[in-house]
Amino acid sequence: MPQNQASFRKRRILAGIAIAALALTAGAYFFVAGGPDRKPAGPPERVTLACTTITDTALAVVAQVQGYAREEGLEVTIRRHPYGKLALQEVLEGKADFATVAETPVMFAILKGQKIAIVATIQSTNRVNAIVARRDRGIDRVADLRGRKIAVTLGTTMDYFLDALLSTQGISRKEVSLVDLPAEEIPAALARGDVDAGSLAHPYNVVAEKSLAGRGITFQSRDIYTAIYNIVATQAFIGQNPGKVVKLLRALTRAEAFVSRYPAAAQKIVADFCGLELPLVRDGWAGNNFGVTLDQSLLLELENEARWAIRNRLTGGATKLPNYLDFIYLEGLTSVKPKAVNILK
Repeated sequence: MPQNQASFRKRRILAGIAIAALALTAGAYFFVAGGPDRKPAGPPERVTLACTTITDTALAVVAQVQGYAREEGLEVTIRRHPYGKLALQEVLEGKADFATVAETPVMFAILKGQKIAIVATIQSTNRVNAIVARRDRGIDRVADLRGRKIAVTLGTTMDYFLDALLSTQGISRKEVSLVDLPAEEIPAALARGDVDAGSLAHPYNVVAEKSLAGRGITFQSRDIYTAIYNIVATQAFIGQNPGKVVKLLRALTRAEAFVSRYPAAAQKIVADFCGLELPLVRDGWAGNNFGVTLDQSLLLELENEARWAIRNRLTGGATKLPNYLDFIYLEGLTSVKPKAVNILK
């Protein structure tokens, strides 16, 4: 085992001891929307969360807006981003302690040697991704995308979904012309006619559909891909701050209870925080699984996507599949919500 991974595992063991001690001294904890029966000792600890302004971060948003993070002993500074790849970059650059990000950018970062770890999954859905194309350019089915110019944010779930959907028609990424654009710029590029289609995630796909005013067509598939959204930090930060990880997980678990009990209120919170119209948030809410978990499906998806990236030479030279289990931090969630941890060691 490489020395840095061994060091991380050693820190994980020490962190587990620290977490156990924290749990013993914290007393009983009640997972209700209204709050705990105790107050954290001392002033709140400061952390920075790079957070996406789309509905895939509902639990993180609710935890902040409802005050759960502060009640758990964290003073959270939010740095907002339109999608998770940018949020993760803030963590890698040391500008944020945590990031909300889907599994694809995490997979790429680890393949490129970044020492990060997933603390928890907070949401998953198979309805968020879509390809929006211009029907007025003769695109009526997925097979018509062969040879077309398609906008996509490379290194994201939108990139992976595009390949997955094209492959159902035997189309490789070499048979289309990819245009790397920030997700929030793709709807306008599509409306101007700069590209023939765009691979997008909610809410940008809905924005793109509206911008085409009936001249577009949308391709989706619930069978080929499920996006998994996570809380991520560097291994060094986790090893040095296991207590902060636990506090954040407690806040997120309380947010999970709130979202389950008060979905309409949660949608309004997310809409206001993200600057989105409430109907747009409601449109993307259905089909989402909100929950603080660590599941075997996450590990399998990371491995599947890594094979895809290596096969298509998207890794900057990396050719060996990592052991992604070394990049999932189990101890924090095990101490807070043990039944939510379902990963084979």
